[in-house]
Amino acid sequence: MGKGLESAAFGRMRETMSGSTITHYSKMARYYDAVYSSIVDYLSNVQFLEKIFAKHSSRRPKSILDIACGTGNYTFVFADRGYDTIGMDLSDEMLHVAREKASGRSNPRFLKMDMRKIELDSKYDVATALFGGFGYLLGEEEVGLFLASVAKHINNGGLLVFEFWQNSAVLPGATGLSGQKSWDRADDGDRLIIRLNLSKYDSQSNILDVKFDFYVMDTKSRMLLDSFSETHLVRTYSISQMRDLLERNKFKPLAFYDGNLGKTEMDEPAPASFSTFRVLAIATPTK
Repeated sequence: MGKGLESAAFGRMRETMSGSTITHYSKMARYYDAVYSSIVDYLSNVQFLEKIFAKHSSRRPKSILDIACGTGNYTFVFADRGYDTIGMDLSDEMLHVAREKASGRSNPRFLKMDMRKIELDSKYDVATALFGGFGYLLGEEEVGLFLASVAKHINNGGLLVFEFWQNSAVLPGATGLSGQKSWDRADDGDRLIIRLNLSKYDSQSNILDVKFDFYVMDTKSRMLLDSFSETHLVRTYSISQMRDLLERNKFKPLAFYDGNLGKTEMDEPAPASFSTFRVLAIATPTK
């Protein structure tokens, strides 16, 4: 896309900053895959996760419960690699996209369910909550409900693998009055999608307030097709806090890894440090 069109896009954005704010993922769902396909390499991430499964499991897992699965990008890769996979999410809009992509397939399957109130007939070898899904649990009581619910659905010796954002690694700009600003762009056929991101962090509550402003343009006519805003609140933790939460809720913490999940097959899991923002926690239920 030429610089002229991109400049036009930003001009349209400034003119439409008064667009309405809506419940998160209700409209973002339709653009989610286009935005994140250039940000996340789901196949490489899953190959990296398989190294972690092998490190902490006595045998190769056969089944995976993918919690807060969104549009199913991890869920499909798990299924394609031979795991019997269920994806669950609370967003009707995200699940609609996932089910459209799953049309004609028996694996994976997708269910609408609250991660704090999982009610399934089966147990699984691994339960995952990847990317930002866990952070939407804003209080320790909600985390306790999640962990109790997951524990009932993990086989003996099974694993809970989930990501959380570490408060010590929040970018300094997010703590200032103007917040941390960034942007992403995605070319989606004849559409240009630009997302402006504004993050503000409250160190007292450990809540990161992330506002997304979306602008979707037709690359031929240069017309603005869609614009909207979503605000997401995500809880951050320290590793010591997460270890304590797991132990208090009858989980044994096994490891805390750097959650950037490797970019090549040669990458090996590395322990999380104080400067790791995305932390991958590995735990197993205690008897």
